[in-house]
Amino acid sequence: MKVSLSGCCAVLLLCCAALLYFSCGTAETDASLRAAREVIDRFTGGTMDVRLELVARSADSCDTYTYAVRDGVLTVKGSSGVALCRGFYAYVKAHGAGISSWSGNRFVKPEAVDEDGPTVTSPFRFHQTMNVVTYGYTMPYWDEARWDREIDWMALHGVDMPLCLTAQEAVYRMVFKDMGLSDEEIDEWLTGPAHLPWMRMGNLSGNSMDGPLSPTWDKQQIALTRHLIRRMKDLGMTPIFPAFGGFVPRAFLNHYAEKADTTGWDWVKPEQRNTRIRPESPYFVEIGRRFIEKWEETFGAGQYYLSDSFNEMIVPQDKDLLTAYGDSIFKSIHLANEKSVWVMQGWTLGYQAAEWDEGMFEALVRNIPDRQMMILDMATDYNRYIWQMPYNWDTYPAFYGKQWVWSVIPNMGGKTAMTGVLDYYANGRLDALRARDRGNLLGYGFAPEGIENNELVYELIADGGWTSDSISLDEWLDNYARCRYGTDGGGDGVRRYYDGLRHSLYSRFTDHPRYGWQMYPYTGVGTVGQDSTFYAAVEALFEETPRSLSPLLLADMTEAAAFYAAGRVEELCRRARQTLDEGRSEETEALLQDISRRMMQLDAALQLHPNYRLSRWEEQAMQMGTSIGQQNLYARNARRLVTTWIAPHRDREPVNDYSARLWSGLVRDYYLPRLQAYFQSRLRGEDPSPAIARVENSFVEIAPLLTEPLPIETDTLTFLRSLLH
Repeated sequence: MKVSLSGCCAVLLLCCAALLYFSCGTAETDASLRAAREVIDRFTGGTMDVRLELVARSADSCDTYTYAVRDGVLTVKGSSGVALCRGFYAYVKAHGAGISSWSGNRFVKPEAVDEDGPTVTSPFRFHQTMNVVTYGYTMPYWDEARWDREIDWMALHGVDMPLCLTAQEAVYRMVFKDMGLSDEEIDEWLTGPAHLPWMRMGNLSGNSMDGPLSPTWDKQQIALTRHLIRRMKDLGMTPIFPAFGGFVPRAFLNHYAEKADTTGWDWVKPEQRNTRIRPESPYFVEIGRRFIEKWEETFGAGQYYLSDSFNEMIVPQDKDLLTAYGDSIFKSIHLANEKSVWVMQGWTLGYQAAEWDEGMFEALVRNIPDRQMMILDMATDYNRYIWQMPYNWDTYPAFYGKQWVWSVIPNMGGKTAMTGVLDYYANGRLDALRARDRGNLLGYGFAPEGIENNELVYELIADGGWTSDSISLDEWLDNYARCRYGTDGGGDGVRRYYDGLRHSLYSRFTDHPRYGWQMYPYTGVGTVGQDSTFYAAVEALFEETPRSLSPLLLADMTEAAAFYAAGRVEELCRRARQTLDEGRSEETEALLQDISRRMMQLDAALQLHPNYRLSRWEEQAMQMGTSIGQQNLYARNARRLVTTWIAPHRDREPVNDYSARLWSGLVRDYYLPRLQAYFQSRLRGEDPSPAIARVENSFVEIAPLLTEPLPIETDTLTFLRSLLH
């Protein structure tokens, strides 16, 4: 047989190419398999023999998984490390065998009966999570260990596109020092850790916000970010990295004679506003390019880069100027990485819809290639329930061809109280999937401002990202209870409790659920909206208590009892204000004593919960400091964010009391003393404002050690039941 030389060369070239492909692919495959196995082993405690196999993605590049059990061995096949973890988690949940949650994990090895699981292909290419400000309201002080738990949570829940925004300040320092600025000039620009998200978005700046950062902060954050990126990429995640939006230190203008705008709204002092150079400046593109180059030099190449120049700021009403901004942002990213995609938050498009009217948004993105821009349409639940306006993909027709991610914001400020329409979180995505003009819908997500609350909501939303079918909420809630509490799902009391939640707090969406006693000057009504259905649901939960309480059931009963007690305190406060206004001082004093007693009990109950403790937040902050002075500074920063936000009692900032955490320590040492100061001042016929200011200033600026919580002198269940009376 004759074989031509050219044919032999062609075969040889194909073989070499295949060998090169598989040798490169093997390293990635091994990393994905190893990373997925480590997640599963941590979740199960290494008690399960699970075989993992990587398979190809679907034809439209969406992740897929399946599982099967043969001869006592579970095999999970998935198209990425995340898909493998999601496939394993789907098997666990199908058997009611466990759950991964912020308040703890539960896992019981299922009986290994031969079965074939479904083949599941996500209708979305990406599953995105986080809000820029999650890095302030929840994550500013996280170390590697806490981040590792979160990445495990994301992988098991099928999340593959997190925002990765740590270490921005370290990269900016490199860029601006190369451009002649000193460390001192850069330090004047930077805030404390908890306020960095708003500095990054241009809303504020300045070390008066609990800065400067520790000299070791940059090194800590660089090391942390390298760790996060390695873990994310090993699992097949596609993180979104930061990019330049035009914001510079004020000192930059001393070195370069550039025109600049002062950014921000009136919820910050003029001296705390940020500085944004204009898009026609050659330094806009130069700084942005340098930032991406330094980022990739430090952390490796990325593809998706987030930049926002107008988030919660005045939007220029000049279309040509907006086009110039869009062009400069895109060019600054693209010059450094020609494969990059500019990512923009879509919050502004709904929240500030009037400013984007008449083609303004189209002007911003006019010259950006469709496949090199992505809009995070973050707040479809707000469109539906708060703003009551059309969805953004209809208002801005299919985002003018740009790629986009359907998403919701179930939480503002890390508020603890329950809220959200479960039916919408189960099936709201179908509005987009079934829309005739959905355009280039690429992803699905959830962008809470703060997490470690409302865990049921996030479990439900995460599940929605992996099906184009409608979710039966009744069936889903039954399975959730089995996964969380065990075979009987916690019994009939739990079922009645969930049914009550579904028809009360989880039947409506309140963007800022706060109890009235959390909001000075105490003249309004709280916005949590607890009603008789909710109270009856909590009572049912305690009427039908299983003899053996699992840790997660105890945590949820603690939460339920605490919310019940918080609502009763609100009712007492309303009565006390009424008697005070009517001059019935003795009744007011008696009610204040009852309020104080109940709030101390509420605080003690919250101390029992895994997450609802101020001490936990402060400990995270202080561990980031390398000296006593730095630890104290970060502790003040931590307290400020969840109380006064900016400066105590400065004309009652709009963001004062914004975060409204229902936390032990915060109740007994902040909310209660402030409430007592209010009533006692009024009873003496004095203006309560100075007394309130003293409480706030002492708590935030001095940051005294927390007092001891009320001791619990009975068994836990008896104590929790006492809160219902």
